[in-house]
Amino acid sequence: MGLYRRLFRIAIPVAVQQFIFTSVNFVDTLMIGTLGETAIAAVGLSNQLFFLYNLVIFGLASGGAIFFAQYWGRSDIEGIARSTALTSLLALAFSTPFFVLSFFFPRFTLSFFSPDSAVIIVGVPYLKIVALSYPFFAITFVMSMVLRSVEHAIVPMFTSILEVFTNVLLNYGLIFGKLGMPRFGVCGAGIATSLARMIGFVALLSVILFRRYPGRFGWRHVRSLSSKFVSHFLRYTFPTVANEFAWAAGVTMYSVIYAHMSTQAIAARNVMSTIEGFAFSFTFALASAAGVIVGKELGASRFKEAYEDSKRILKLIVMVAVVSGLAIVGITYGVIRLFKISLRAKEMVLAAMIISASFMPVKSFNAVNIVGFLRAGGDTRFSFLLEASTLWFVGVPLCALGGLILKMDFFIVYLLTMVEESLKAIMLVFRFKGKKWVRNVVEKTYEFETPHV
Repeated sequence: MGLYRRLFRIAIPVAVQQFIFTSVNFVDTLMIGTLGETAIAAVGLSNQLFFLYNLVIFGLASGGAIFFAQYWGRSDIEGIARSTALTSLLALAFSTPFFVLSFFFPRFTLSFFSPDSAVIIVGVPYLKIVALSYPFFAITFVMSMVLRSVEHAIVPMFTSILEVFTNVLLNYGLIFGKLGMPRFGVCGAGIATSLARMIGFVALLSVILFRRYPGRFGWRHVRSLSSKFVSHFLRYTFPTVANEFAWAAGVTMYSVIYAHMSTQAIAARNVMSTIEGFAFSFTFALASAAGVIVGKELGASRFKEAYEDSKRILKLIVMVAVVSGLAIVGITYGVIRLFKISLRAKEMVLAAMIISASFMPVKSFNAVNIVGFLRAGGDTRFSFLLEASTLWFVGVPLCALGGLILKMDFFIVYLLTMVEESLKAIMLVFRFKGKKWVRNVVEKTYEFETPHV
């Protein structure tokens, strides 16, 4: 099977899944947006903690995917099961602090993101309700990543379709009191989200158990987790968690800065993020698929093929990013009128989206290297140090300087955040060509783990 055919076979279901999620977020934002700027800002800020949580789970699951894909390259189903068991346990452990903050201390949590008391009052009940779905989301995410890594990406795509359409239906009913359901407003959006995630969890696990896909694990796999295996696993996985946490915390800090600039600025950023998600859907899917393909080849110790394929994939993704950037500008002009936000906020969105589209190839290049190639080869420590340093020592200080001290316009402040993306791209060019990421990370596990328990 040709490289691009294999790539698209994985990427298209992931892209559809990502597109559907983005579409639902878009519809959610539109529905909630009819309740006013305070409501849309409240839900957007409430979701900042989930955004942070989501990326931590993504970091953990994508760190686990290093092992899922490379064991898949060796056709080691037991190795996949052990890795899945460990990743799932860690995902539940990481869910605990986020659940505690969201459910027991929602007012304290939201006050960190915004000083607007009206926004906090609206956001508190929403955040408490959504917190109930965190554990279900964590396991669903891990199992979806396993299925992608073993080239069964179409399964989480279909279960996600069920989840998101359930979410839209319940949103319509519970936000506005339609379809015989009570009217709960913003709280209805939280109830709909939690119920939909629980339904998605049940659906995905049912399919995995019924079809007996790789990733199924039992108590024997948990018992087989030796300290050496756990240590080796964490050596590559922990930096991915730290990477995503540092990146998510930095992006969250951007939102905090925007919120302190004005409620219009944070509303504009939330609308912009929803629209921007469409442009990144296919690029992100290609990056994820690249990680699976390259990781499988590295697990089979086909190093030359892994590097050559990565170069071909890289060229494709940059071209896709250029087209996506042009498309997103046109989309923005069309859909911005659907949002019930102020004219000033709409102007902010339009200006910032043009900047975002211009830097789409740079951001896509960074994403496919970090999430795809470097992570597939276990080069996670370098990725973490690079992202954390450029974001926290360049991006966040420039954003704070422009937004809080110099009082610049929103779109100029957003442009300043692109400086760190540019610096990161330059460093990644040298790392990619240096080939330090081209390595097999699961081969060593056979020194202290038997392939079958």
